[in-house]
Amino acid sequence: MGNRSRVLVIALGIFFVGIAALAKFYAYPTLAVAPADQVAHTVSAGPNATFFSAKELAKKENQTLEAKRTVRGDVTAAEEISKKLNRKVVVFDTAVVTADRPNYTFPDDPSNTDDAPLSFVQERVVLDAHTGEAVRWDDPDTGEYISTTLAKSDRLTLKDGGSDLFRGHEGLVLKFPFGTEKKEYKFWDTTTRKAFPIQYKGEDKLYGLKVYKFEQVIPKQKLVQAKQLELPGKLVGEPAQAAVPVDRTYQNTRTLWIEPVTGAIIKGEEKQLAALEINDEPRLTATEVTIAYNDATVKKNVEGAKEDGVEEGGYKAKAGQLHLIGFWVPLISLIIGLLLLGLVAFRQVWQPATATRARSEEESD
Repeated sequence: MGNRSRVLVIALGIFFVGIAALAKFYAYPTLAVAPADQVAHTVSAGPNATFFSAKELAKKENQTLEAKRTVRGDVTAAEEISKKLNRKVVVFDTAVVTADRPNYTFPDDPSNTDDAPLSFVQERVVLDAHTGEAVRWDDPDTGEYISTTLAKSDRLTLKDGGSDLFRGHEGLVLKFPFGTEKKEYKFWDTTTRKAFPIQYKGEDKLYGLKVYKFEQVIPKQKLVQAKQLELPGKLVGEPAQAAVPVDRTYQNTRTLWIEPVTGAIIKGEEKQLAALEINDEPRLTATEVTIAYNDATVKKNVEGAKEDGVEEGGYKAKAGQLHLIGFWVPLISLIIGLLLLGLVAFRQVWQPATATRARSEEESD
């Protein structure tokens, strides 16, 4: 191998090793962040549900519940908070509307409580852009909050340290870390406003996409109430009393199917049971339902689709691209680079040895 060829091969070897390092330690960390401008919609359906209708003051059975979630990123707030914290964060405003009829929309008149949904929760969360972990942020203008109405005045914030009703988000909230591992995490539960362990249960496939299955069991517990709920005594087995204070209890088994490269939630299912109790004795079922992402939502999350002109989901392709940058490009580039450098080293050792043998043969002749 001539000197020019040797220099060229060494340069190519160093180039490919550099590509491997660049892809692994720069390109991948740059790409493995939650997009600050993300918009996502999910629809969950719960057939054969039982719930207590506050409007009708009656128990309703064999109903179908529909829960719609909207997630929308706040880019300006994310940039501002990232600078102040000196770390990359994303900010998402979320809203979940649960109703007993499909395609529910809020009434134009907010005072029309008869047409209110069964439940409504609005939240602002600040998350680490890489891990999906909640980040505490109590700024009065951009800080996290939770509310069960559309009125800003009803938002529970972390002002003065928060309250028993809300002490800030914790654990994973809307996604899992990039490179999700087969281990236990903590995941946020909006109803109790606490994070509980969620355990890895195995691998599965959804529309051909490999996913990790996690399960979270939230044991039965009393929910904190801003004002204790009172019901007519006849509804809860106390006909002699006009109104009776009741406790609300809740338990849930949540199952999440996670795409491990991106940490995206591809499918979610919850088996909820909420009851109204007096002195720890259940008197009325508030909600009993198994509710899960519908097929259209799961397929959108895997294959991608446009909603309101915006591309959503498509995590099969996104995971493939990220895996290519984070694993295959560094691996193949490193192998090529080391082979080229190894070839030069081998030729350096082999050529002098060959020349020495040739000289020895000439001298012996």
